[in-house]
Amino acid sequence: MADSIKIRIAGDDSEFEKTLKGLKGKTSGVLGGIGKAAGVTAKAIGVVSAAAAAAGVSALGVGMNFDAAMSTVAATSGAAGEELDRLSAKAREMGATTQFSASQAAEAMNYMAMAGWKTEEMLGGIEGIMNLAAASGEDLGTTSDIVTDALTAFGMKADEAGHFADILAAASSNANTNVSMMGDTFKYVAPLAGSLGYTAEDVSVAVGLMANAGVKGSQAGTALRSLMTRLSKPTKESGEAMKALGISITNADGTMKPFMQIVEGMREKFAGLGEAEKAQYAAMLAGQEGISGLLAIVNTSEADFEKLTGAISACDGAAKQMADTRMDNLAGDVKLLKSAFEGLQISVAESANGMARDVVQSVGEMLSAMNEAYASGGIDGMMAAFTKQFPKLLTKVIGVAVSAVAVRQLSGSRFWLPLFPFTSGAGHAVVRIRSYAAS
Repeated sequence: MADSIKIRIAGDDSEFEKTLKGLKGKTSGVLGGIGKAAGVTAKAIGVVSAAAAAAGVSALGVGMNFDAAMSTVAATSGAAGEELDRLSAKAREMGATTQFSASQAAEAMNYMAMAGWKTEEMLGGIEGIMNLAAASGEDLGTTSDIVTDALTAFGMKADEAGHFADILAAASSNANTNVSMMGDTFKYVAPLAGSLGYTAEDVSVAVGLMANAGVKGSQAGTALRSLMTRLSKPTKESGEAMKALGISITNADGTMKPFMQIVEGMREKFAGLGEAEKAQYAAMLAGQEGISGLLAIVNTSEADFEKLTGAISACDGAAKQMADTRMDNLAGDVKLLKSAFEGLQISVAESANGMARDVVQSVGEMLSAMNEAYASGGIDGMMAAFTKQFPKLLTKVIGVAVSAVAVRQLSGSRFWLPLFPFTSGAGHAVVRIRSYAAS
């Protein structure tokens, strides 16, 4: 059953009454009256908001941001009811146990939803993506975008997100590149590579080899795309070079060879060429856009080639291991602490969320009432509407403030809430928590 509280508000509002009455007398013109009345309203609400924040309701802001992020996920993915509850719980779990906040986890889920992922896929893929972001130091939303886009391009399934994250982690830690630059590379080459049946592992080896020679990001993607295009649909020049070097991208039965087999074949053929011949054939095979990338691949030493291919072939668990290592320090402990605290704030905010929405809606109703009253009764009508509506709003605000703290500790206590410190007197409300009960 839900906990409940009873609050009694009483007090001396005579000075406030004088302020309102004096406002009309000091008003010179309708616009001046509106400005001053609006100022009274703003200050009054500001005082109440400050008092509520002092009582612990600041957690509502964190909870509000998280709820908004999950609403975006719901709108994008179509998840509702139990599915949305499970996604929210997973985002909160990730927020409490990783360096990222629950709201950031929700943002990553939204990128997944934009890629067409469903609830089960998001639940299974979020951890690998968060490990990759933590391991690489990249923004979580950006990392999620990179992974989801590349998985689709390579024809991989959502449940392979963790493995793909490991591929990128291994490649970026064993070559002179990073996840962001590899993401730029994949934008250009992954759709073509995927259509040819080439694996993310093989393409990542090529990307890493090019990065070690300074060919990175979009330049690497353009180079690889040019090479793959000219091999799969030979031009006159690339066809002549393939024939001269004995390079083929298909097996005897017409099926496509794995890209790594093609790379190894080119490395073998180029090994016996002089420098001038290497440049000539590289230009013929890959074109002007791809010549630098191909030369980087074929000129890499055997030791460096084996190191990178070995790291990527044994990449499982790489993202998690890198993330743990990166976070194993005081700065990492502080990040985890902040994430855990945000989780606590969200939990606290849940208990007051309904009442907080009630308060916000009540403010809107009060302002609408004041607007209608002004239209029909001018300044006098607007002041009357404000005087009538504000005590109701104040009661609700105090209820939210009290619900956001340990109410049991306040049962029977009494505190004073200044209403309008801008008045000349001692206008105040006396707030007494009469009882607390779990019902």
